[in-house]
Amino acid sequence: MSTPIACVVVELEPPCEWEAERLLSALDEFSDRVEAASPDVVFVGLDGLAAMHGGERPMLDALAESVAAWRPRIGVGAGKFAAEVAARTLRSPGLRCVGPGRDEATAFLQPHSIDYLPCSDELLGDLHRLCLHRLGDVAAQDANALLDRFGHEGRRAWELANGIDERPLVPRLPVERVIETLALAEPSISLELLRVAIEMLLTRAFAQPQMQGREAGSATLACQLEDASSWSREFHFRKGIGNWRRAAEIIQPTLESEHPQSPIESLTVTLGQLSGATGRQLSLFPDLRADRERRLLETERQLAARLGGAALHRLVPVAPWHPAPEQRTVQVSIDPAAGDELREVARPRPIAVCEGSEHEPVAVRVGEQWHAISEIEAEWRFNLWWRPTPVERQYYQVSERDGRRLTLYRDGRDAHWYRQSA
Repeated sequence: MSTPIACVVVELEPPCEWEAERLLSALDEFSDRVEAASPDVVFVGLDGLAAMHGGERPMLDALAESVAAWRPRIGVGAGKFAAEVAARTLRSPGLRCVGPGRDEATAFLQPHSIDYLPCSDELLGDLHRLCLHRLGDVAAQDANALLDRFGHEGRRAWELANGIDERPLVPRLPVERVIETLALAEPSISLELLRVAIEMLLTRAFAQPQMQGREAGSATLACQLEDASSWSREFHFRKGIGNWRRAAEIIQPTLESEHPQSPIESLTVTLGQLSGATGRQLSLFPDLRADRERRLLETERQLAARLGGAALHRLVPVAPWHPAPEQRTVQVSIDPAAGDELREVARPRPIAVCEGSEHEPVAVRVGEQWHAISEIEAEWRFNLWWRPTPVERQYYQVSERDGRRLTLYRDGRDAHWYRQSA
């Protein structure tokens, strides 16, 4: 009996090496036997995995979940051919299983076209001229007759049509890479935020243990966009690069003219073509900037150990023009190993508000107490209706009777109220 195999068929539009690598990495987490047959077809060995997942159905659910982001068609069968036909004949993303026995595979394959056979165009043309249009037609022929007429390729076509497929999986060779991903709190089109995020990701990537004393020959920057599309660029370095600053100097100028046209939700930096250990060039002059940053980093890590978390951050203005205050500045830890994300400054917080007849604020609850609003000093609004996720807010700057001032806004999408920090 052939080894149980899954065939994952995806449609990458346009074909993207980064997306293909992401798919393969996701499948590597599921199985240690993954073969990349082509950019859109991947075979996955399933033998022995059912016991790990508590049964065949949970195993298949886990497989489908691991690649759900690519909306694949998945076929499962006893051998590569049955699995691939099962996947390719699905009309929409989903999963189809062919029985584990040869008879079940043969019965499934019978009505399908011979064009699925991994044979030469010449052989397929000859079979069509003999009116052997379906796999069942080929399976019904005499194997020796096909061998005599078409050679070993003809015999191979007969075997596959009869569910006989002993081709082994050829797992891909592991490719050493360093990958860092950063999710933004809110989608953004700010080039300054993109620059800061790239610096942060490169700093983290070059700080990983496997990069110590090593150089990268290439880098890939990939962005997941708000409109559900993806964007990526590959950078190949003439000489290996061993620090994040030099990599940033090469990557960032390109982004001034070639950058995503939709708001970015997340970014991924992948360092590839890693070299072995490298030497360091000595200098007669001290690097004052590096020394200052090193001492500051030591101070931060001492404080973080005492306080139980990152203590020192830097504030970076990324979109001072943005109508939403929390989008204008981000907070970044000075320690690349801290693992903190980019944090928005002035993040709005939900607040209970009593509305008037025209939805204006009349009173707010601070703690357990309601406070009447004595005056609305200013109001303004904005509506980013063109975004995939529109943002509509009505702002009020108000005064309480005790003299305190608050900035509030009513979200036009859900009618909830928020307090906006300065």
